[in-house]
Amino acid sequence: MTFPRPDGPRLPFAGLAEHLTALRRAARLSQRELAAAAAVSRGTVQRAESGAAAPSMEVLDALVRACGGDQAALGRAHVLRMRGRTEQRGRLPGLKAPAAGLVHTVQDLGAALATEYERAGAPPLSRFVSPAEGHEPIPRTTAWRIISRQGLPADAEQLQTFLDVCRVGRTAQRHYRKAYGRVLAARRRRSTPPRHTVQRTPVVPVRGTEKIPQYYKDLLDLMPEENVETVFAFGVAHFVAGQAHRNGTAPPRSLEQVMQIAVELFVEANRLPAAPERDVRLFGPDRLLMEAKESVKDPGAWDLFTRRR
Repeated sequence: MTFPRPDGPRLPFAGLAEHLTALRRAARLSQRELAAAAAVSRGTVQRAESGAAAPSMEVLDALVRACGGDQAALGRAHVLRMRGRTEQRGRLPGLKAPAAGLVHTVQDLGAALATEYERAGAPPLSRFVSPAEGHEPIPRTTAWRIISRQGLPADAEQLQTFLDVCRVGRTAQRHYRKAYGRVLAARRRRSTPPRHTVQRTPVVPVRGTEKIPQYYKDLLDLMPEENVETVFAFGVAHFVAGQAHRNGTAPPRSLEQVMQIAVELFVEANRLPAAPERDVRLFGPDRLLMEAKESVKDPGAWDLFTRRR
């Protein structure tokens, strides 16, 4: 058995090694005899008493029982192993977690649980997946997210399992349960969006739309959307032209373009020959309409087209 020199660095499991060596000597066993009694190899006993590595929990329990150690000796061996694992990993100082009673946020709770895991000597994930009877198992992915501060236990039962596996005291467990409740309540408050009163703007009807008869609205409902604007433009053009004719005023210049398009569409619908030399600016809308009327074979269709003029 070799121990570090007094002036050298202390090995992480030196305290556990000293405890196991003292138990073996008190039982007056050699390393070979202890190995036989614990059903392990002599090399396993030598490594356990070297202070450089720690045996598994099962091997540790077997060594302590083979030395005739009581429950107190077994508990001290577990504590020394946890302390050695914590020192060996060296992650505890960087967590900077608050005490259990001062946890109020998700970040604080995540850091505190990760701290308890490190203090417990980083138990294997299998301890969380297959805990003692009466505890809710924690899925391996969930356990990994908890110890890496990327998640929290899914419910209070998983929290209890995590605390028991990490050997957290009862007083600290009460603080953790209260903190867990505060965090969940804060999450629910944030997840509920505030209710806003929607102020609806009153719909003001467009001027003149209240005079549209219902049969005309029904016709518009049957018409393709891309044609509604064209039909409205033609109807307004006919109305404006009639008003100008009755008042003896000149129609707006935009009316000429609309009437030109109307004549072209009507001629195309009735399969009339196109007349590119005819220009509404030279002949006027009335002259074009008259010529179109003379070439239309169905007078009824023309009357339907011009009945509003």
